[in-house]
Amino acid sequence: MIKQFIANSGILIAVFCLISKFFLSNIHKQSPFYMRLLAGAFCGLLSIVLMFFSIPLGHGIIADLRHVPLVIVSYYGGMPSALAAGIIMGLGRFLFGNVFASLVSFFISVAIAIGCGLMSRWIKQHISITTFWMNVYSMCLISFALFINIPDHRIYTETLLIFWPISIIATYVTVNICEYIRQSKDLLQHYKAWATTDFLTGLYNVRQFHTVLSEKMAQVKQKNSCLALILFDIDRFKSINDSYGHDGGDVILRHLGELIRSLVPKNGLAFRNGGEEFPILLISCEHEAAAFAEHVRTTIERHPFVVQKQTVHITVSIGISLFPTFATNETELFKQADIALYEAKQQGRNRTVVYKKQDLHET
Repeated sequence: MIKQFIANSGILIAVFCLISKFFLSNIHKQSPFYMRLLAGAFCGLLSIVLMFFSIPLGHGIIADLRHVPLVIVSYYGGMPSALAAGIIMGLGRFLFGNVFASLVSFFISVAIAIGCGLMSRWIKQHISITTFWMNVYSMCLISFALFINIPDHRIYTETLLIFWPISIIATYVTVNICEYIRQSKDLLQHYKAWATTDFLTGLYNVRQFHTVLSEKMAQVKQKNSCLALILFDIDRFKSINDSYGHDGGDVILRHLGELIRSLVPKNGLAFRNGGEEFPILLISCEHEAAAFAEHVRTTIERHPFVVQKQTVHITVSIGISLFPTFATNETELFKQADIALYEAKQQGRNRTVVYKKQDLHET
């Protein structure tokens, strides 16, 4: 019995690990409906697998932990996940013969699914407590099914005295392993985000800028198209920090990041390289890039930023460089955008300048 219990527990943990790998993000009640159904379907199939690894309880009675995946997926995915798992689990029982017992098992499985789905909505407590009561509810229904199939009351009582503790322990262990897997997955996703995004604005950071720039330039070479680097910074940003403090400056940067994300089209990516400098990479040639840059500049100029209950207006100066029109590599592309940005500052700020070698004096 102990060997089969360990085997069941190992299967539960291993398959939940595989399921977590299949889904890019953790399943929860706000996940898309089809994802919750899919998670329930996977857990229903896991329940069928567990039926092949039954646990002998003595007197020729065997049981399994098929209800444990249903309990867990019900907690995370709610009613859609519960019903998908319950129906598949109930249908799987027909693979093992005995039509009457299979029919009883099917209706018990659906009843467990409905009850666990409702409990996941009603019981607002820690996962260990919620799944405990789900497990108790499930075991009550399973005990009823065993009562129908075990006529000997002494054997029935002995079966329950063994099966209930096994079920409670298996559910508790699996729930805690699943929580550990989910927390580890969340942390990994956070670390990936922190490695590629700027914490203040939510835009990609400078490390990601250089990585993406290399990739985009390689794509442009293959497709024989153009890549525009739109580089801008906030005019007289130091005066904003002096007037409102660095916290006020951070408010401006945070809201500017949100505004930029709303403006960048699908063929573009926005970054923050530090301070008040923002590059945008756009798969386009000169006319489209200049028109987009002007749209960004005028939108920022008109946008009201609220700092310390005061409305603040800012402007930006923009420099644009083009690959392979003028630049031949990453270093040249960034240098030329920086030169164009400097020229925009020299011409009075709040304007857009496209780098053209014959028009600008490089210093």
